[in-house]
Amino acid sequence: MKALLAIFALVIPATAYADQCELVDDTVATNAIAAMHGHPKVVEYCEPCGDKAPGVPHTIEHVAKQRGTDGEYSVTLDKREVDLAYEYVQTAPSKYENIALLAGCPTSGVEPSLIVADATDTGVLIMPSDTPVDRPLPPPQATTTTIIVQTDRVNLWLIIAACIASTGLWALATIMILRRRRSTEAMRPRAIHLIDRRDA
Repeated sequence: MKALLAIFALVIPATAYADQCELVDDTVATNAIAAMHGHPKVVEYCEPCGDKAPGVPHTIEHVAKQRGTDGEYSVTLDKREVDLAYEYVQTAPSKYENIALLAGCPTSGVEPSLIVADATDTGVLIMPSDTPVDRPLPPPQATTTTIIVQTDRVNLWLIIAACIASTGLWALATIMILRRRRSTEAMRPRAIHLIDRRDA
């Protein structure tokens, strides 16, 4: 019974630490991808899982985020889901930084960074470090600029109609003037002849 309790005591803390930043919100996932942009070398190191030393650095070729049915996001490295709390990205020749902390996801029981010591006969020595990470600025938000352009469209049919109406008015006025002149000229000679005959 005591042995079982001891096993549970060892397993429960490890389980509690296991999944810290595997499922995150969209902002953290986006920040994690931005932190790895231009920094393809990654090291895995899970202290709560019992890792004695950081793993071998490897180059990531594909980074993406996937949205789950519950609305949370996971980050995939080379199409493999990872816990950001145990992934470190190389941000300097002699330094790896914890991706979760760079992205803004709180962690517990993990070192914020790893330092790269001088190369040895067996390879490069990478050791945990308590140096805090330099959290990058969040990626700039896309801004939308709306430009309102006012264009004056000329209605051709309206111009034609106006021209026709104007021409019609001028024609009507001309006809009325000509009629008046003709009526005046037609009446004036008759009056003159009548006067001439009466005088004779």
